[in-house]
Amino acid sequence: MQAHAALTVRTAVLFFVPLILTTELHQLSHSLVHGFLARLGDPTTTLAAFSIAFAFNTTFSGIMSVATQAGMSYITDKRSFWRIARFYFFICIVPFLLIETVALTSIGDWVFSQLMGASPEVTRLAKLSSAVMGLWIIPNQVRNLATSLCMMHRRTLLISHSTLVRLISQALMLMVLPFWMEGAVAGAASLVGCMAVESLYMYWVSRQFYAQLTATGGEQASYRQMWNFSWPLMITQITENGVTFVINLFLGRLANPDLALAAFGVVNALNSLVASPLRNLVQTAQALVRNRADMRVMLIFAHRLAIAYSVLVLILFYTPLRELILNGIMGLPATLSSYAAPGVQMLLLVVIVWGYSSLFRGLLSAMRKTQVIAGSAVIRLLVVVAVGSVTLFKPDLNGAAVGVAAVGCAFMAEVLILGWRVRLYSRSAGPIFPRET
Repeated sequence: MQAHAALTVRTAVLFFVPLILTTELHQLSHSLVHGFLARLGDPTTTLAAFSIAFAFNTTFSGIMSVATQAGMSYITDKRSFWRIARFYFFICIVPFLLIETVALTSIGDWVFSQLMGASPEVTRLAKLSSAVMGLWIIPNQVRNLATSLCMMHRRTLLISHSTLVRLISQALMLMVLPFWMEGAVAGAASLVGCMAVESLYMYWVSRQFYAQLTATGGEQASYRQMWNFSWPLMITQITENGVTFVINLFLGRLANPDLALAAFGVVNALNSLVASPLRNLVQTAQALVRNRADMRVMLIFAHRLAIAYSVLVLILFYTPLRELILNGIMGLPATLSSYAAPGVQMLLLVVIVWGYSSLFRGLLSAMRKTQVIAGSAVIRLLVVVAVGSVTLFKPDLNGAAVGVAAVGCAFMAEVLILGWRVRLYSRSAGPIFPRET
């Protein structure tokens, strides 16, 4: 790879802005499914089934996204690229078998009905949807490795293009799949299909970057080194995605579980649409920060980003736009819309803490100090359990509000822990980044 000049805020903006578009389009695909399903018969049942199936699948298959970070750290030539590919191919077999076993056996009845408190019809649709979603692991493997090549060359706009291709293909699939499948299952199939199209596009555009790699001669990390780097990030990804799954477990204990599950599914989709671009601070910090000076620039960039997103949430959810989004764009019935309203207003807390959490993860990944990230992830999940447990004593609480409060408090705990570790490392003597100059 070529040498890079000192990091500036402008460089960070140019790298990050295409990722905003990428993530917004990516999350828009999920909101597109919710908006489509809300217009089908019995939207509460359909949305609840899709939401809990999506939460279950992302909890266990989300570990595949770590391949992008591992690729950025360890791909140095063609040989190392294929070592990463083989490593994650065998890793992905585990979540795939787990998801399909739960979805296709009576274990799924226990998970979705007994644990999550869903009705029999919601459970049936959730199992079918989960079985279909499990297939997305395969195209995700291709997409993640191709993404790492694009990020290493700072060509993030290509990733935005691929996500646009994904969204268009999904819209087309949603027009035809319901003729052969039930609503929630059609939504799941549209996700798998559009991810397959996206992965093919990413393979095509990243071939040039793979061709530029030398055949051999680069650093060859052992499988043990890759595992030591990856497992803390896998735990983090599981717990982050598992936050929604655990919250759903507690929402199923409320007085009206189907309404609570459906409303939180909608609010969580809006949260992802608005706030999830901040997640890209992980890859941005890891790809761009090489020394302490770069880290200071990245902190300035993150502060400005947090302010911008806070203003965005205020405009969207504290003005009449909220009703337009919930009733008009999302097409929610009045009961579901009013139930979800308190939750969307609480997203202001989430966007702030999610951004700084992602920033600190990226900085620690750039330092290759990922073990502390795993520890904070476990604590984050414990905070979710603590907040969610209030539903066991107060079943009349608003499920959307409880869910968002759990998410916000969990990320706040992680920010405090990771921020402290970054500050501690930055005060130490000597280089703290492998490529520090």
